[in-house]
Parts: sequence; C-alpha cells; structure tokens
Amino acid sequence: MAESMDFHLFALFLVAFTAAVVLPGPNVAFAVAQTLKHGLKIAIPGAVGFGIGAAIHAAVVLSGVGLFIRGNQWILSYLRWTGAIYLIYLAITTFCGKSASSDEETANWSSKQTFVDSLLVSLANPKGWIATLLTYPSFISPYGSYSTQAVSMGVAATAISVAVYSTYMFIAHRASVAFKNKSLLEKITGALYACIALGLLL
Repeated sequence: MAESMDFHLFALFLVAFTAAVVLPGPNVAFAVAQTLKHGLKIAIPGAVGFGIGAAIHAAVVLSGVGLFIRGNQWILSYLRWTGAIYLIYLAITTFCGKSASSDEETANWSSKQTFVDSLLVSLANPKGWIATLLTYPSFISPYGSYSTQAVSMGVAATAISVAVYSTYMFIAHRASVAFKNKSLLEKITGALYACIALGLLL
C-alpha cells in the first residue's frame, strides 16, 4: 500500500512539475531568445543548463536549505537583480550589435557560454525557486524513503526540464527559419532579453 501511495504521489509530481515548466516564463523566453540569436546547435546545451538548474533547485529545497532561503528573502532578491542586470546587458549588446556580424558572432559563441547563461537565468529566476519551495514538499510521502523520493524527484525534474526547453528551442528554430530579415530577428531577440529582465524584477 505504501509503495502504491508513493507511486501515486510521484506521478502527480510529474504532472505538476511538467505543467509548471511548460508554462511560459523567463526561462522559456530566454531559451527562445538564445535559439533565435545563436541557432539550435549552440542553444541546445542551454536546455541542459536549465536541467542542471532544476536539479540544483531540488537539491537545495529537499536538503532543507530551502527553509533558510524561505526565511531570508534577500537571497532571492540578490539572485533576481543579478540575473536582471546581466539580461539588460545582453539586451543592450544585441540591440547595438551589427546584423552583418551576427554570423561571425554565432560562430564564436560557445555552447559552454549558452549552458552557463541558461543556468544563471534558471538560478536567478525567483519563480523557479518559489515554485520549488511550494511544490516538492507536497509530494513527499511520510511512508517511503525520503532519500529515494528526493533523488527520484530531482532526476525526473532534470529530465523534464531538458526535454521541455529543448522542444521550445526546436520550435523557435523552426520559426526563425522563416525570418529573412536578420536585423529584425536581432531586435526581437533584444526585446525578449529586456522583457525577461523586466519579468525578473517584477
């Protein structure tokens, strides 16, 4: 009976977490922006960055450190402002960049940088932290092994995040193919960065 109850809670967690990740927010907007700017091949490691971010969220909350964060909201504010400032920087450089050099910039942009940027945005997104703080504890069964449930949730959250953001990136790539005006594409990307920064601040 205990195993059945644990499986039921885990299944509910999968549904709830997937719904939360699929819902458009700062992470989704950043994934789309990175794909529009650098292309699918370079952007895909960003999906892994978001997955690692989800794993870190899970590890922090399920290890009990989340209680400290909940009681010290300044930590989230610090992360939020750090992420917003960096995104504003990306927006400015994108708006000011010359479209003629976009191909060269894409070639020089590393997949590692895309991974790091996505991880930074994931950790700077207060929505992700708050959702994690509220969601994970609700799906822990007192009748099962805590460590087993925690690890299972963390692994599942990582896999779901990578799959969902990879899908968004693929869709964005397909949409970008229709754009012939690279200058307009750059402006759209810059606007997305600015909107994400505003979203983090608000």
